Amino acid sequence: SGGTYQDDTGGKGCRACVPGSYCKPGAASPLPCEAGSYSSRTDLEDASQCTLAEKGYFATTGSTKPTPCSPGTFAAEEGQAKCEACPPGTSSDIGSGTCTDCEPGFYAQQERQAECRRCRHPSSSGNRSVICSICKEGFYLSNSNADPNDIFENPTERCQPCPPNATCRAGTTLESILVPPGYWRASPSSTVLSECRPLGGGDDARKKRCAGGSEAGTKGDGYCDTNFTGPECQLCNASN
Repeated sequence: SGGTYQDDTGGKGCRACVPGSYCKPGAASPLPCEAGSYSSRTDLEDASQCTLAEKGYFATTGSTKPTPCSPGTFAAEEGQAKCEACPPGTSSDIGSGTCTDCEPGFYAQQERQAECRRCRHPSSSGNRSVICSICKEGFYLSNSNADPNDIFENPTERCQPCPPNATCRAGTTLESILVPPGYWRASPSSTVLSECRPLGGGDDARKKRCAGGSEAGTKGDGYCDTNFTGPECQLCNASN
């Protein structure tokens, strides 16, 4: 009958099928569960009765139980005969059905990574990064044309502390340093911020005149309100 077999010619009685296999009616030997499925039972009579390996697991031919995907690999669908490698920029734990993107500030340079590595100080990264090629918050990239691999290898040389009174978000370059209201700098290549003088208008007027921002414009005009120009935004625009 199904779920049993007899491999002895002229033998009497039938033997129970073996784990990891199924036995069709009249079988002379067990047949293994197909790759991607498994069974610990001894009474199966058809391959369809073998259990599919769950997501995050795989099963080779004749398996009696599923095997969890090793760290750095995944199985997105059930019934897998093997696990796939997580691509660079991602990682996974044991028994994963998906790969997890590396968060900003972390990276995975190779495939099959069990965990993402933290960027070396003071560098950082975006989401799903394979290297760290930007500067972290509080620092700026001194040369926006620097090779990403050079930034990755030499972060302390490429990333410099944010200038006093400026704001440097993650990914800031020398050119994109954020100048707060009430301050001005002469060009996008300058690291010196000048505090705009009140000129008799008080603190609010000083901040309105020197609007700040991250775009230098022409000779620092980008840090001025549209009605002003010149050093520390002290001059009126020609149109005014």
